Amino acid sequence: MLETVHQLILHVVFILFTILLFQMVTSESDSGTKGFTLKFFLMNLAILVFTMIFPVVYSSGYVYDFKVIPVILAFIYGGKRMGFSTFTAMLLIGLFTNHVMTFLIVNYAIYGVLLIPLSKWYKRLAWKNKMLLISVFYLFIPVTRSLYLIQNNEVGQLPLVASSTLIIWITLILTIYLIENRLEQNRIKKELMKAEKFNIVSQLAASVAHEIRNPMTTVRGFMQLLQRETLTNKQKGFIDISIQELDHAQDVINQYLSLAKPQTEEYEVFSLTNTMNESVDVMSTYAVMNSIQINRNIENDLMIKGIKIEVKQVLLNLLKNAIEAVKENGEITAAANVHKDGRIMIVIQDNGVGMPLEQLKVLGRPYYSTKEKGTGLGLTVCYQIVKRMKGEIQVESEQGEGTTFRIFLPGNP
Repeated sequence: MLETVHQLILHVVFILFTILLFQMVTSESDSGTKGFTLKFFLMNLAILVFTMIFPVVYSSGYVYDFKVIPVILAFIYGGKRMGFSTFTAMLLIGLFTNHVMTFLIVNYAIYGVLLIPLSKWYKRLAWKNKMLLISVFYLFIPVTRSLYLIQNNEVGQLPLVASSTLIIWITLILTIYLIENRLEQNRIKKELMKAEKFNIVSQLAASVAHEIRNPMTTVRGFMQLLQRETLTNKQKGFIDISIQELDHAQDVINQYLSLAKPQTEEYEVFSLTNTMNESVDVMSTYAVMNSIQINRNIENDLMIKGIKIEVKQVLLNLLKNAIEAVKENGEITAAANVHKDGRIMIVIQDNGVGMPLEQLKVLGRPYYSTKEKGTGLGLTVCYQIVKRMKGEIQVESEQGEGTTFRIFLPGNP
């Protein structure tokens, strides 16, 4: 028994060493669910080869090893393709080792089918709940094995089942902790980099915005005076274009100032229902000019805590973007309701051109825009306002189908 436990602990050391080695050779771009590709598969393959070539075999022929760990990791972090690739590799290794192929195919095919929906829930949970979910799933395996042993009068194996279950479970939790800790570090690093970019933009805005705005206001005033003079239609057209470009530059400066100004106003409780209706009313004229219909589905008596003018700024910006993304005779939906988790959900949906995945990944960054004359600061301000309100923005988009913005804000103010 002690010798068996000693062999199991050697497996633990090898698995944890392989996980740490994998993290040493992977970069930030390899991290995340989408990034676990070849290196992640090679890590799982190394663990499978070691644990299946050197398993702990009980006297009656029952095999105890750690191959369940790479299978679980493959499905919950790598997705279906990675999971079934690892499953296939396990079967190939099983052909050349002392394993019963029928048990491998049946048992792990069932695990794979269960892990596919489980992985979707797993990604949405906090790390403590992730540990709990995977623990419940794994402990289902030794329970079924114990019942099988009792049914076949193999009660003598139960102490080994208990000890091996404890060791394998601890190893599984440690591996998940190491991976989640690495992902969290990368997430924090990205947040710090983003915060640094915001800080740079804020400093730039604070230093130059006011100095630029004053002469621009003067130039615009003289342009308007020139319009009163006797000019040709062509000359008036040139002045109109000049004023429009000055107004566009003024909008950009205002967006810079929105990033730079400190938060001084106190939050108040106000009606989101009224604010959304007001925002839709403001943008309706712009939508009609482009032959676009805005549909409303806004619940009554929705109340939130924040700064009304900032929330209105977010809504106007998203509605304007939606109108500009939709072709003529398109539709936009502005909706708001109480989500099932208790938060207030705002939805701005269009059936416009949509965006590819590459654009979604960088959406909201300063200076990134899909528009020809855009700066990207409008969405940057939106993300910053929602984040200050302890909210969240989720974006779904498909090219040719349209884009959906979902804003989640704390409810019950």
